Amino acid sequence: MTKIVLKLGGSLITKKDIKKFPLEIEEIKQRADEYIRLNEIKRIGKEVKEAMNEKPIQLVLINGAGPFGHFLVKRNRPDDDVRASVKLLNEKLVSELRKIGIDAVPIPPSESCEFVGDQFDISYLWEVGKVLLEEGKTLSTYGDVLQGGKVISGDDLIVLIAEHWQADTIITATDVDGVFTRDPKIYKDAKFIRVLGSENDVKVEYTIDSIDVTGGMESKVKKLRHAATNGVNCQIINGLKEGNIKAALLGDESIGTLITS
Repeated sequence: MTKIVLKLGGSLITKKDIKKFPLEIEEIKQRADEYIRLNEIKRIGKEVKEAMNEKPIQLVLINGAGPFGHFLVKRNRPDDDVRASVKLLNEKLVSELRKIGIDAVPIPPSESCEFVGDQFDISYLWEVGKVLLEEGKTLSTYGDVLQGGKVISGDDLIVLIAEHWQADTIITATDVDGVFTRDPKIYKDAKFIRVLGSENDVKVEYTIDSIDVTGGMESKVKKLRHAATNGVNCQIINGLKEGNIKAALLGDESIGTLITS
């Protein structure tokens, strides 16, 4: 049984590049579907299901928050509103996965994690999650705001869960082909990096999106390299390209960027 942590980036499942987003939770609930890439979620769910049918996989699925989290944190909205907003997005995702036949069970980090001293404690989340996985279910969790106001991102969670679980692989699905020397959406001369590790320590320089509160691509790479040093295979792929997520789940390492120790 292969143990995989799959991260669906906010840019993949939501319209993260929008300029405006509702700031009141009731309006967010009413208009949520306007900001969710529902067709992408359905396609991704189908690919995940097909991969799980073809190969024995235990799966932890983590989603980014996109505007459902970043906009509200950036605008200093109440923590309870942020929690309700990101939970709503996860509920929409889980609902679609269940329709496809994936037995996904959500665990909100704000109800199961703490920030103690200078580090995150996910022990309770993992205690519950481990039981779910043993029962053949898919654990679903997401970027959230913990009690006390500390943001725990999806990128934090993928590394922490992989370490607790001793996962085989982390796959991060985004809206670009992998890691580049610079942001390929801005710079035409950005060069694609096939493998990023100690033997190919290419400098990565990204400008953090003005609305992104979790550090952007450079932060993702740093955290994944930490996981790679602990023996976890790490891969960043373009989840918008049909078939990529299924192929990566089935072990195809020719896609995207590999992060090594």
